[in-house]
Amino acid sequence: MSKKFSGQPIPVSLYKAMIEEYKKQRLPLIKEKFGIDDTTTVWFSKKTIDEIFKAAGVTEENSDKFGLEIHYGVVPQDREGVDIPDSYVGRHNVILLATNDDAVVADDEASPYDNGNMCPPMC
Repeated sequence: MSKKFSGQPIPVSLYKAMIEEYKKQRLPLIKEKFGIDDTTTVWFSKKTIDEIFKAAGVTEENSDKFGLEIHYGVVPQDREGVDIPDSYVGRHNVILLATNDDAVVADDEASPYDNGNMCPPMC
């Protein structure tokens, strides 16, 4: 297993530069190829983040063993009965999954979360 890095603070200037690079490099390609003004942010409440970790069995004692994986995805037409707005279909999205660094979480054991507020269209 490769070493996992838990991230680090970055300067606001780098944060802004990374966002601008995404807008410059990726958004035009998505617009050209798919004809959509794609999502640039997805927002989740702290309550939702806490629920994700609670569902994964995180406690104060073992919290250093868990992390949050962020997977990129696109909302499909068939949302399998999940209440995701029609305006989200075809847009870039993220799925959050709490994982333990001691074991790989199998897909059938995972509790992924989706349906944060996407901007656009919900800006």
